[in-house]
This record gives sequence, structure tokens and C-alpha cells, in this order.
Amino acid sequence: MHINILYSSNENYTRHAAASLYSLLENNTHINKISIYFIDDNITEESKQKLQSVVDSFKRQIYFIPIESLLVKFKKKDDFPLSGYARLFISNKFTNVDKILYLDCDTIVTGSLEELWNTDIDDYLVAGVQDNPAMYMSEIIGMNRKSRYINSGVMLMNLKYWREWDIENKIIDFVDKFKGEVPHHDQGLINGICKDKILIIHPKYNMMSQFLLYNVMQIKSLYNIENYYTQQSLDEATKTPIIVHYISKFYDRPWFTGCTHPMKGLYTDYLSKTTFDNKMYPSNQSYKVKLRKWVYNNLPFSIFGRLEKLLDIKRRRYISEKYNYLNIL
Repeated sequence: MHINILYSSNENYTRHAAASLYSLLENNTHINKISIYFIDDNITEESKQKLQSVVDSFKRQIYFIPIESLLVKFKKKDDFPLSGYARLFISNKFTNVDKILYLDCDTIVTGSLEELWNTDIDDYLVAGVQDNPAMYMSEIIGMNRKSRYINSGVMLMNLKYWREWDIENKIIDFVDKFKGEVPHHDQGLINGICKDKILIIHPKYNMMSQFLLYNVMQIKSLYNIENYYTQQSLDEATKTPIIVHYISKFYDRPWFTGCTHPMKGLYTDYLSKTTFDNKMYPSNQSYKVKLRKWVYNNLPFSIFGRLEKLLDIKRRRYISEKYNYLNIL
């Protein structure tokens, strides 16, 4: 078996990528061949050598791809990192690769990826775990209440199909439609363009923070979602995740001193096995997030839910005004 893995990072996230990479390789020694493709957004030679040492210790291969070789025609106006967009332009660069598993740098792999890799995606552009954006964020990119919107932090990508569907040019056109500022950045692009060809996979392959915070009924109520996972699936994901994704939510990230994520130890343990430093940073959570967190922790969920609905009115108004030229919301 030969598995292709994709990461994309600038210098700031290389140590997180190293922790993720180490966890992936340590928990998949049974796989015959693993090829790591790493999109390089101005990473220093020192950091690349440290990443190389992780891969060398497991006798695997890593290929660094200069980011400028991927974004020739891409133009954006938002402040989202280019490395987050670059992964959408690999299908024509890697013409000898038909399938690849993309992982965000802020993930930790805790088990075998064999079952995920063997998922049949011949009839799909991408497979991923369902996320829960506000409904207006789905509507603005052409989805609806019944649509199943995926998180882009873990994606099994059918590159052969991407080439056949000319997805890279569709991305350029989609960005132009939104004048360089697509809602939810790369995630909005993926869902807006691939919405009819997305396969939803088990949440254990992208165990996000909201699965720990809310039950299924709470998620469906907060985000006005019709089609979602069962409670059993979420319970399986939180008890035995294969990939942990450290989305901040109320926990903060595991490299911040105030992180309360119950699985932060996985990140720190794997980081300690690399040659990157393990420096912790002060929390950068806004006062608004801290206030919402206090309400969540100290008041009944019904009150928290009403507060979130009120905040959504303001957020929807902002999005509606920003994209009023589309006449969608």
C-alpha cells in the first residue's frame, strides 16, 4: 500500500506540522510506503531540515513544493495565509498522483490511516468530516439547510477527478465572483465548488472541538442543520479519534498557556519527540470569545443558545452587507 500525504505551511506553523507528521508516521509504520508532499511557504532551511529529520527517522520520503509554483494565476484580497489556498492547486502540479490525503498542521494522528485511505472516492471530488458553519455562510456559497458542509482540515482528495472537472480554473472563477474574498476562505471554495461531489466520512477522522462541547441536538439547533451525524458517531469520534484537530473554539490551541483542550497532551507529547522548541504562548482569545465561554460554562445551555442566535443576527447582517452585490442573502 502506498499512501500520499499533503501538508501546507508557512514558517509559523512548521513545529505544529512536525508534531502532526511525527504522530502520523509513528502510528502508521505498518503502511508499506508513505510519500509526504509539503507545500513550502517560505519555510527556513533550518525548519525544513528538522522536518526532514522526522521523516528520515521513519525511513519515509518528503518532497518540498515551493508555493510560488502553485499560485501562478491565483489572486486574493483577504488576510488568510497563502499556504491555506495553495493545496487547492496541486492536481495539475502532481499529475502522477491521483489521490492524496491532506492534513492541517494542527492535527495529531492517533491511529492507522489505512481504512480512511481505502475509502472509495472514485465518484467524488473530495471526502471530509462535516462541519457546522452558520447557515448564512453556507447559503452565500450556494448551499442550503440540507447540504453537508465539510471542514477542510482533513480531506481525501480525488486529484484525478479534480483534473477532469477542471477544478483549479473553477476556483479562480469562484474567487473572482466574490471579488477576492470568499466566505470561509479555502473552506468556502471547496464546499461551494465541490458541493455536489462531496463524500461525508466518519467524524473520528477529524475530531473537532465542537464534538466535545455539544451533543448532536445542540449542534443542529445552534447551526440550523438538518442532515448531521448520529450521537453514536460523535461519541465514537470523541472516545477513539483517529485524527484530532485542534480547532480553537473555547479551548484555545495546545501551544497557548491557557489551553483547556482535554487532548492537548497528545500534541505536546509528539512535539517533544521532534527537534522543534516547545515554547508556550499567552492566549490570544478575544474578550468576546471569553465572554461566550463564560456563558457556556456557567449558565444553562438554553441561555447560551439564545445568545448565539442573537450574535448570529449581527453576523448575518455583516455578511449580507459585505456581499450585497450577489443578492443571495
